[in-house]
Amino acid sequence: MESNQHRSCFQVGGRCKCTGTFVPLNELREKNRLCDAVLRLEDGGVFRVHRVILSMRSEYFRNLFTTTLHTGEETDVLLRGVSSDMMTHILDYIYFREVDIRSGNACQLLETADYLCIPDVTELCFDFLMNTMEADNCISIMQYARFHSFADLEPHARRFVLRHFVEVSQQSKELLELPVEELQAIIGSEDLNVKDEKVVWECILRWINHHLDNRKGHIAGLLKGVRLGLLDEQFFKEQVSKHPYVTENEACRPVISETLTFLEDVKSLTKEDKEFVTPRIARPRIPQDILFAIGGYRDGKPSDVIEAYDVRADSRNKLQF
Repeated sequence: MESNQHRSCFQVGGRCKCTGTFVPLNELREKNRLCDAVLRLEDGGVFRVHRVILSMRSEYFRNLFTTTLHTGEETDVLLRGVSSDMMTHILDYIYFREVDIRSGNACQLLETADYLCIPDVTELCFDFLMNTMEADNCISIMQYARFHSFADLEPHARRFVLRHFVEVSQQSKELLELPVEELQAIIGSEDLNVKDEKVVWECILRWINHHLDNRKGHIAGLLKGVRLGLLDEQFFKEQVSKHPYVTENEACRPVISETLTFLEDVKSLTKEDKEFVTPRIARPRIPQDILFAIGGYRDGKPSDVIEAYDVRADSRNKLQF
């Protein structure tokens, strides 16, 4: 059972006091004693509740029960957009301070808690989704959070997709359903965590092959997201530039030509020991982890050199200030 319980006991004056003081109130609710409101749901559910208890936990109910429209001794309300199952979970939290959050109800419970303005449940749902995020569900969580404007959850899910892109690109079925614009945004990100750009190329092929006839025409736009200049030269020339999707699409020619020119320039300029401006197609992405080596000894002499080692790219660079 995946639940978050908030009842606890502590000692006060030698006696045990329990924070779950709402348990007797829930017994009153179950026996329909002192209840002064009825919540009727569209699916037929009926819940008798105490207005003051719901008002303590929810701004939605506080506003609902304090308007001039509901001044009678018993308030009868038709609550739209909430299912009986979700209302049961919400009342469990309000009366017991515990809620059973599972993979199958987390998103619906989050929507309901947000709608009813119960921030504690909203936060618990956020935590649950963040802690259970995996390669096979991170994209759907990211899209869900964006659709519902959950500003804290969406960037967290996006960071997960970028950081675990290798697993996501190879395992996720959700990735295959992404619109081309969203896939372009992901593979074009500076924060994409890939040691080998071959992974990005293979991801593009996997996405295109899922709906070949409808997607083959997107190869040129997607190709721009790959740092082609970082690919092994032989792999680029034999596997990328000669791939049928590429050779059959005239729009691919400029980026292929740019990459071939870059690879030739690297050879000649390296021989001449000349520096050159690295184009975007060969610019390493922002590394996730960097180790710094400061000072020490080189050739038996003290050194003031600072070097940065990019763990992902397995490359070492001397820093200049």
